[in-house]
Order: sequence, then structure tokens, then C-alpha cells
Amino acid sequence: MPAIHFLDDHKILDVLPGTNLRAAALKAGVHLYRPFQRVFHLNINLGALKIPCGSDVVELIDGKGVNARTPDEERLISGRIIKRKVGPQHRLACQVQVNGDVSVRTIPKLELDIDETKRSLGFLAALGIFTALMVLTFAIMALDLIKVL
Repeated sequence: MPAIHFLDDHKILDVLPGTNLRAAALKAGVHLYRPFQRVFHLNINLGALKIPCGSDVVELIDGKGVNARTPDEERLISGRIIKRKVGPQHRLACQVQVNGDVSVRTIPKLELDIDETKRSLGFLAALGIFTALMVLTFAIMALDLIKVL
């Protein structure tokens, strides 16, 4: 039977193979979220509309007994707008299936990736400027139509 060792909380859980790490942690009373994220935790799954949270990041110290990380999970861990440097040991607890013994550190410190964050914010700024110009263009067209009528 696989065991999960939560290093920060000094807890060891025996679980069935295939158990979800997030579910096991919450059942054992282990905190996976920072205080702000506990309040504003967002995880939406409505068929085609999926907005996963990406905030239950853990660090697997000994993670040989878990499933492999997917590219989608890697994108969520690194952040949507503010990018973080992510190592191979960082995982989302909601995406980890435990099949063997694993040691976990909850709420790890992640370093910001300044270059990727600048690139992300630059894209958002360009998108915002484009949107503002489009709104301004439509407003001018609407005012012109009102003037004609």
C-alpha cells in the first residue's frame, strides 16, 4: 500500500494505489493553498469551459511513485500572467495519482521568471491597446451614424 509523507506537516498517510494527492491531503487536513488562495480558489469544469486553478503546487521530494507531468500541468504551474520558474519536482496536487511511496513538501517557494513575465505582460499590453483602438473605432462609427440620422 503506497504511503504519502507530508514533510511540512509531519504526517504519513497510507493510501490505495491511484489515489489523488489533493484529495488525500485535504482529507488528512494538510493545507495545500496559501491563505489568499484558500479564499479565492477557482476551479471550473463545465464541459467545454475548463478553468483549472493551478494553485495547489507541491514539491515532490521522492516522486517515483506518481504519474508523469503533462504539458498542460506544466503551463498551469508556471503561471498564466506572472510566470514562475518550475523544476521537474513541482506538481499540481490535483493532477498527481499516487501509485507508490512519495514524500511531499506543501506550499513550496517558487522563483519568479522575470523575462517570461515581461513577455506575458507585453502581450497583454499589446492586446489591451488593440482592444481599446477597436472600441474607439466602433464608438466613432456609432457617433457618425447618429450624426447622419
